[in-house]
Amino acid sequence: MWTAFTIVLFVAHVLAISVLILHERRQPAATLAWLLTLVLLPLLGLVVYFLIGAPRYARTKRRMALASRRIEAVRLRQGVERKLGAGTGAGAEARTESLLRLGAALSSTPPSAGNRAKLLDSAAATYRAMSIAIESARHHVHVQFYIIRPDETGRRLRERLVAVARRGVAVRVLVDAVGSVQLPNDFWNELIAAGGKAAAFRPVSRTFTRLRRRDRIDFRNHRKVVVVDGACGFTGGINIGREYLGLDPEIRAWRDAHVMLEGPAVLALQCAFAEDWFTSTGEELDGEGFYPEPVCHDDGAIVQVVDSGPDRDWSSIESMYAFVIAAARKRVWITNPYFVPSATIENMLVSAALRGVDVRILLPMHSDHLIVQLASRSYFPPLIEAGARIYRYARGFVHAKTMVADDWVATVGSANMDMRSFRLNFELNPFIVDRSFAATVASSFEADLLSATEFTADDLAHKTTIGRFLEGAARLMSPLL
Repeated sequence: MWTAFTIVLFVAHVLAISVLILHERRQPAATLAWLLTLVLLPLLGLVVYFLIGAPRYARTKRRMALASRRIEAVRLRQGVERKLGAGTGAGAEARTESLLRLGAALSSTPPSAGNRAKLLDSAAATYRAMSIAIESARHHVHVQFYIIRPDETGRRLRERLVAVARRGVAVRVLVDAVGSVQLPNDFWNELIAAGGKAAAFRPVSRTFTRLRRRDRIDFRNHRKVVVVDGACGFTGGINIGREYLGLDPEIRAWRDAHVMLEGPAVLALQCAFAEDWFTSTGEELDGEGFYPEPVCHDDGAIVQVVDSGPDRDWSSIESMYAFVIAAARKRVWITNPYFVPSATIENMLVSAALRGVDVRILLPMHSDHLIVQLASRSYFPPLIEAGARIYRYARGFVHAKTMVADDWVATVGSANMDMRSFRLNFELNPFIVDRSFAATVASSFEADLLSATEFTADDLAHKTTIGRFLEGAARLMSPLL
């Protein structure tokens, strides 16, 4: 019996290693990390690899490609490109033009000008603004979150959606099946009875025996999008749950950020939701009511909405981050909860610091993922030695995903600065070219530094041997985090 088991295990390992080597698009660092996992954890590593490591992109790519083609056809019928693309900054400075060309090449939709962008720097402010917008809806409300908790915050959102559905507004809710796994099966029954619709993105069986052979359970939808009447939209890092309001006693204060958009860019949010909705339900969101003629605001912001995911050939948001860092002249200020950067991002940050750019990075003092925290700290030495400054937020947990460069561009989105967000999750970040908005994000960052402590070269010098070993070991796993 053991001989047969050993043979089967050996054959499975050979198969896994062969797939690793033959899969040409896998990053070399990730390949080596998986090889190390398979060697050091023969049985457990093999199970984990076939669940989340095997390169099964084909099924996901086919499904998402179909959705993309269908929604592209809708965009053409509804003239979305025309509505988005009018007046996107002819005569803008060279780096803005380059940013927009890159964003348009990487994204599903082109950039747009004439937008209003408002930073919402807390869950309380975000929930209030979303509630006002939802209650004023006349045609439709589209809601998408990675996490919706079945607590008082989730119930209040459901109550508002039920109320507008009862007066004839079309309501659609999309959640990630893993992120919102706590939702009971009957949570949306009242909304459905009122005429609304609810769906889950990429449902996964709770038992291994029913996992589809060609599914990967770690391709998750991390986007947060709310669109009301195609005219007002929200996106960022905030989900729906009491912890986001700072009501979880174990987490304490929760620092996060969202952005409210008005203008043509909302149609780009709508298109992203439409693709995910079609992927999950097969329903095509067509009709002028979903893509109305936008109101363009004089001297408004230029916005490029960038959507990314494992179905793409390029790491879209990573590429945009890299370009912004490289193009910065005076400052790059970053807030992110999970800082395990790719080699590209690390090199860009080091290079920026070396050429005199004010590079500052705000991270949580304590992460909710120990291995991520250890891996993150392993990136501190080269950054600090190059002149970057790293701060750790002490009041609670910082979950905001923001970046501001000079007084030029800022982004507030869903993507963490790690390989999971760059390669595995479906993410969405708007890149907003506007001096006023950039200044607001910068001011918010400076305010957060009042509740943070700087990690200095002296702290590096006092690291213990055990600490450096654990950080180095965690860093080996960083391509998988």
